[in-house]
Order: sequence, then C-alpha cells, then structure tokens
Amino acid sequence: MGPPATEQTDVRRTDVRNDSTYEVLGALAHELRQPLSNIEAIAYYLSMILPPDDAKIQPQLARIRELVEQSNLILSDALGLTPAPAAAPQPVAPGA
Repeated sequence: MGPPATEQTDVRRTDVRNDSTYEVLGALAHELRQPLSNIEAIAYYLSMILPPDDAKIQPQLARIRELVEQSNLILSDALGLTPAPAAAPQPVAPGA
C-alpha cells in the first residue's frame, strides 16, 4: 500500500513548486542577460573610442566588464542548480 493521499498531494505540490521555480529562474536569467550583454558591448565600444592611456577611464571600463562577467557567472551557477529530487513513496508495513 502506498503513502496516504495527503502525502502524495504534498509530493506533487513540491514537484510543481520546483518546476515553477526553475521556470521563473530561467526566465529571470534570460531577462537579465540581455541588458548585461548591452552593458558589456557599450564598455567594449567605449574602450575602443576613448584614449587607451587614460588612467581614470580604462580601469573603470575594465571594472564594468568584470562585473558583467561576475553577474553572468552568478546566473549560470543559479541555472546549474538541479531541482530537488521528488520524494519517492516509501512502502509502509500494514499495522505500522
């Protein structure tokens, strides 16, 4: 005999929450990567047109590129998380 119906319902709810969480996380990562790509492109463009020997500008542009890279790594790490495995029903001995 399987677990009580309420336990099965709880497992299904957990699965749905996990699926929904990862869908939202994926959509959020996608929406954040687009502006990050734009910021990175702008920093690259500015580094090409601004004086390369400017001691104030170039380090700031490098910092922007570094922060964009860190942000992308954070998003990739978050998406690399695997969903929690669904709880498997456990057999219960009669009368236990």
